[in-house]
Amino acid sequence: MTEQQASGSEVPVQLNQKKRVAFVAHCLVNQNAKVQEFARSRGAVPGVVDRLRSNGYRIQQLTCPEMAFAGVDRWWQGRELYDKANYRRHCRILAMNMAAPIAEFYRRGYEVVVVGLDGSPSSGVRYTGQAKNWGGRPQFDDGDYEVVAGMGVWMEELKSVLESCDIPWPRASGMLLDTTDWDESRDLPGCLDELDEFLRAGGTTAEISDDVIVRLGNSQDA
Repeated sequence: MTEQQASGSEVPVQLNQKKRVAFVAHCLVNQNAKVQEFARSRGAVPGVVDRLRSNGYRIQQLTCPEMAFAGVDRWWQGRELYDKANYRRHCRILAMNMAAPIAEFYRRGYEVVVVGLDGSPSSGVRYTGQAKNWGGRPQFDDGDYEVVAGMGVWMEELKSVLESCDIPWPRASGMLLDTTDWDESRDLPGCLDELDEFLRAGGTTAEISDDVIVRLGNSQDA
């Protein structure tokens, strides 16, 4: 115990000195947002916040597009059911709201990364999930939900909106949690090691012009 703690005086918070920020898939730090019967943990996925903090990252939680679109009681869906015009339009609106803070962190000299949820039909970065036969309440038989290479719909639209605004897409990766045979004791340690390796390498930096900020402001007013 320090002298300051022993005296009962307030201990100052140690602020993050590294200029790093991670835009993190909503459900990695809030499993309550997951679809019915698909949460992996109570609250945050164990170890995720610790890894981000130990590597010097500020944490910015991305919106959960699925919960905002279909509510908290939604059932599972594959990429095919989300790959629709209305859902993509919804994701673009959310992405425009994320473009401004991402641009601002770039302007302030931060390294920026995106951490998604691989295997997700929306938030996958390296892998997404397809279920060609699903419709209505899904029958969760082995093999119905297939993890395949590619981005989820939400990440595709976020990347597209950033690039259309002349904002570079940050270094991005995902934690492969959305699989049908996930086992925390078996799979989580490897996922966290992979996340740690990704975070240690740092993020993307970029110079953002005043014109980009003006255009972002105008798009918010439109």
